[in-house]
Formats: sequence, structure tokens, C-alpha cells
Amino acid sequence: MMMMMMMMMIMMIVLPASAISIPGHRKEVLDSLRRQLGKHYYPTKAQQGSHDLADNLCVVHSILALVSTQSWSNTMWDASGKVSDGVGLGATEARGDPHLCLSVSVALPGTLTSHLHHYEAQLASHNLTLQQPLQQEVLLQQDTFFRGKYCLVTLRKEDSVGQSGGSWQAVSTMAGRYQHTYGTCVPHTCTTHFLQEWLQQQQQETGTSLTVTCHDDSHHHTWTRSDLSFLLLTVVLVALVAAATVHDAASPCTQVTLKSVCGCSTGVRLLHCFSLNRNWSRLTAHSTTHLQILDGLRVISMVWIIMAHRYMLFLISVANPRIITQHLGDWRYWWVFNAYPAVDTFFFISAFLVSAFLKTRLKEFSFTTFYLQRYLRLVPAMMYVTWGCSSVLRHLGSGPVWHSTYHTMFGRPCATTGWTNMLLINNFNHSDDMCLGHLWSLAVEWQLFVVAPLLLLPYYRWHQSQLGRLLPFCACLSVTLLLPAALTLLHHLPPTPSFSELPATRMYYSVYYTMPWCRAGSYLVGLAAGCLYHTMIAHDLTLTPACVRACGWACVVVVVGVLVSPSFIPASGTYWAALYSSLARPAWAGALTFFVISTVRGRPGVLAWLASRQVWAPLGRLSYYNNNNNASKATSHSTTPIIEEGEEKATSHSTTPIMEGEEKATSHSTTPIIEEGEEKATSHSTTPIMEGEEEATAASTTAILENGGKAIKSAPTTHITEVKKTSITHMPLTYGCVSN
Repeated sequence: MMMMMMMMMIMMIVLPASAISIPGHRKEVLDSLRRQLGKHYYPTKAQQGSHDLADNLCVVHSILALVSTQSWSNTMWDASGKVSDGVGLGATEARGDPHLCLSVSVALPGTLTSHLHHYEAQLASHNLTLQQPLQQEVLLQQDTFFRGKYCLVTLRKEDSVGQSGGSWQAVSTMAGRYQHTYGTCVPHTCTTHFLQEWLQQQQQETGTSLTVTCHDDSHHHTWTRSDLSFLLLTVVLVALVAAATVHDAASPCTQVTLKSVCGCSTGVRLLHCFSLNRNWSRLTAHSTTHLQILDGLRVISMVWIIMAHRYMLFLISVANPRIITQHLGDWRYWWVFNAYPAVDTFFFISAFLVSAFLKTRLKEFSFTTFYLQRYLRLVPAMMYVTWGCSSVLRHLGSGPVWHSTYHTMFGRPCATTGWTNMLLINNFNHSDDMCLGHLWSLAVEWQLFVVAPLLLLPYYRWHQSQLGRLLPFCACLSVTLLLPAALTLLHHLPPTPSFSELPATRMYYSVYYTMPWCRAGSYLVGLAAGCLYHTMIAHDLTLTPACVRACGWACVVVVVGVLVSPSFIPASGTYWAALYSSLARPAWAGALTFFVISTVRGRPGVLAWLASRQVWAPLGRLSYYNNNNNASKATSHSTTPIIEEGEEKATSHSTTPIMEGEEKATSHSTTPIIEEGEEKATSHSTTPIMEGEEEATAASTTAILENGGKAIKSAPTTHITEVKKTSITHMPLTYGCVSN
């Protein structure tokens, strides 16, 4: 019984239009609408003096599609987009049904003249006659054939609508504030160029610009050498991953094989780097670092960005774009649309990790290694994605909307400016010319990354001159505070692009949003936060409860102000907009600084506890910014293999991957070296070694004590307890050992 009821409901839904009793869907109403607006969907006259046979054939087929009473003609009209509901409220999309249009296939036996004479009465109702300047060669063609061709007509009113009236007035008035898009199903014998010329002539008096994008079943992309090369590279990578996974499962590099004569070679260990088993273990490994809060910040920020972009994509498919602007004015959606601070969160995290990483590598620091490692970590993967999006991606969709979107976002920009992605200068391109526009943030982060050592090295090395250490920071911070405000006033920019008209938004993205000097505020604060982190660790400083409470409430004010205040700023280019552009990003990064520092050196609250949960670690490791020169490893655990037993055991904070079977040096304490006489205690430490202090070494299973030059192993569970109290100037020693 239930199945029968469902079948009846389905049959009611799919009833033909003739069986529907809605007044607006009655045949006489639809025929009247077709008579009034038909010429804005079908070319019904040849160009004066035109001798192009294809254009003349298109006109004859279009006239028959307009006046015919057969089912295929009704199908073509039904597949075309008509007047939308809620036009007065801003509905501007009437796309029709592309699949229904492409299903049309018409065979016209006999001559075209015979068919036109058959519909002579219908021609008169459409103000058409047989006395048209059509090529006789076309009219006498025998047994012609055409398919349905779906075209998307997009128009936007540039000037005020004229007072001439007419049928075009009903269409052109829909193009008010937003561009209007409607679909038309025409014979495939009509070219896109000819259709656009015809429709453009119909709106000469209205001042409306118009573009036409068409698609039919014959439209397809050929596979180029670039496409095939990308597929070949993908197959090679998949085969490499499969081979590495199988080999790793069959012959893993264990401690025994590494120490044997025929152990795992360097090539085998490099192959195992592609193993799914190995990488899954690393991805899901339990993290014990006290900076695990950064993983939570990464995941939350990425979810925020994805949510905002997904919501904004409604502008492409929504029938009434005014709904979006209504949401922009609703306070419940402010935090969704104004997701721009999430990008600044990534800049802050990246800078914080760079600052922590650089401190641990002062003695062996090299500009070449520093930059090359970062470049090789980012660019190969980025260029692989860029290559795929500019080649194979176009084969994964169809239809005029898809082809128009692909050509605008990937095809044309990647063909002209794709090379700038490889040089990481793509953020300087115009927003319409960016290949994979969202990659601007990687370019900005790289440009700020290049400058970072020039600020950090003086701070970490020039201990004698406090002014010399702070002067570069202060100079850059002054520029990043003043320049955004000046640009906002000069170009009349809004505080954020979500709350402004299209021209102001385009200008905002061109001169402000993707420029490194306008985004450096959060990055500079991140660098300073890393320096503060090291200073507090070195001097055993903690935040007092009163300080935590006061700063916590200040951060609440900052967060609410950054997210909500753009909705209340009255206009673009005002002093309030300039103030927001200048202070919002550094203030947001300042709130993040307190959030991170209070977790490590204060009293973490509920939010910090939530962001530090282990569940965020695997998702955080998927973030592109997570592997910033392995800086997160430099602040969390050592990954350098221990030197063979019997040699001097000295390990450092390294980014070298741990090979299976080697000793693993993983640690989570921030305890520095505690020196007593000639004894040096080494522990599981990730604290950067301060210049002038003794170097700390870490082992995964033992604490090494040097006594008279003789290395003695302590018991695996032994804790260091006998230390002179007067020598403790850092954090209390927390020590943990793991079994080998």
C-alpha cells in the first residue's frame, strides 16, 4: 500500500504541463508569453544583406521552433528560462532546463519552404511573414535536421532603462542591480556569435550589455598533451604509493634490518616515505606537545574558511541574489561572512613556528637552506594541483555554466599567469587574473617568510643592543599599521569586502587584500609571540590569574569588535574604515598570542582545553601551513635519529624524518639544561637552546649523564632529583621516558 501511494505521488509530480491546472501554466498563457518574448529567445530575421548560409539556416530553424505546434517545439520552449518568481524582490535567475533542451532532436522531411507555408497562420500571430530576405538555397534544402542547443544569456543593465516600452522592457528591467541570466533552447545550427548579435540588436534602446554562452551535445574538449602528461604523472605517483605500501608491509625497515649488513638502503627508506602505512601512522600518531593548541586553531580556522566560501558560492546558483545581501545585514551571519580573520590566524601560526624554529637553528642557520627547504615543501605540490586544475579539470564538468566558470577561474588565468604561481608572486596579479585565486595566501606567506630572518636574527643575536634588536620589528610594524589606513582613505575602501558594492570589493582585493604589506600585521605579531614564548620559557615566567582574567576580557572585546564592527561602519573610505583596516589584523593576532601563551605559561581555560585535544592533531597535520619547515616539530619533539651507541650521543632539534628501526627522540618537556658541577643532565626537551648555555641532548629511552668523560646510562624510569636549588632558574624539570 505504501509503495502504491508513493508511485501515485510520483506520477502526479511528473504529469505533463497540459494536465496541470495552475493558471500560469495553461497553454494559452504560455503561447501568449511565447508570442511576446519569442524574438528574445530565437533569431527570427536574417541580417540585412547577409549571405551566410549557416545564419540563414539558423533563422529558418528558429522560426519553425517558435511557431510549430509539435511536441518538440513545446519542449524547446519549456526548456528555456521564462519569468522567475519574485522578480520585484531581486530574483534574476531563469536558467531553464539544459538536459531537457539537449534531448531535443528534430527531423524536417521535405523542403523548409513547405514547413513555413504550413505554419503561415502562426507566423502572422508572431508578426512574421514569408517575405523575408532569406537565401533561396536554404529554403529549398531537403530533409534537414537539428538538435537542441542550450545557451545561457547574461545581461546587466549599465544605464537607466529607456522609456520605449515593448517586450524587451519586461526582460531588461530584471537586470536592475544584479546581472540577469536566462536560458534559451535554440537549434544547434545557430552559432553563439550570431545569436549574441541578434539579441544585442533587440536591446539597443535599453543600454543593457549582453553575453551568450552556449553548449550542446557536440561540445567537448579534446585531450591535449598537457592533459595526458598530467594523467601519466598521476599514474606514476599512484603506482609509487602502491609499491611503497606493499614493500613496506612485506619488508619493513625495523631496527634489526637497519643494523644488519644487508639492511635497508637509503633508496628503500626513501621509497617507504610514500608508504600509506607509514604516513597513516604519522598522521594519527599521538601528540604530546604542549603546543598542540596550534592544531586546534588550524582546524577551526580551516573549517571557518570552508564554511564561508561554501556559503558565498550561493551567488553562483541562487535564484535570488538579494537573499545573500539580506543575510549580510543579519547579525546571525556576520561570523560566517566575515571569515577573513581566519586567514590571519594561519599567518600568525606560520610566523610563530618560524620564530620557534629559527631559535633552535641559530648556530647552523643558512639562508640558502632556510629558503630552499620551504620552497621545495610548497611549490611541487602546489604546481601539481595548478597543473591538474588547468588541464584535466575541464573534462570533469559540462554545460554553459560549468564552461563559463572554468574559463573564468582556471582556463584563461592559468594560461596567462600560471607561471607566477611557481615564483610565488601570483598575489600581485589582478584578482580576475589569478590562477587558483585562493593560492594568493601562500604567495603572501612566502614573501613574509623571506623577510622573517632579517627581523629574527638581530633579535636573537644582538643581546648587547636592545634598540638594535627591537628597531626592525618596530619599523615594520609601523609600516603595516600606517599603510593599510592610508590605502583605505586614498582608494575609499571598505573595512571588509563582504559589506560593500562590487566596484569597492574589486578595488579592495586589488590594492589591499592580497598585498603583503597590508597582511604583515598578524605575521609580525606571530614572530613577536614566538620571541615572547622563548623569553618566558628561559626565565620561567608565568601569567598571573589577574593578568589572565584582564587579558581574557580584552581578547573577548577584540574578537567581537573584529567580527562585528564592519557591519556598523557607515561607508567606505571613512576614518572608521581606515582604523579597522589598520588595527583589526594585529589586534586579532594579539588575541591569539594571549590564547597560546596562556595555554603554555598560564591558566588555560575551557576554550584552550578544547583546542588542545588530541582529536585535532590528525586534521591539523593535513593543513598546508602545518609543515612550515617542520617548525612545529622544532617546538614539540626531536626527530633526529640517535647516534649509534658507543659514540658521543648528541641530538638536536632537527627536521630529519625518523627512519624505522632507529632510535626515536620524541619529547615534550620545556626543561632546559640544569648544570651541576661537571654533570650535565639531558632530558626529553624541545626548548630552544639559549645562546651561551650548554647544549641539551635527548634520548628516547635513557638519560645520559657525563661523569668524568664516561657515559653512564640511567634506568629507564629514573628521574633526576638531586639538583642544586640555586641553579634552577627555569621551569621545574618534568621528565618522562619511553621504552625502546
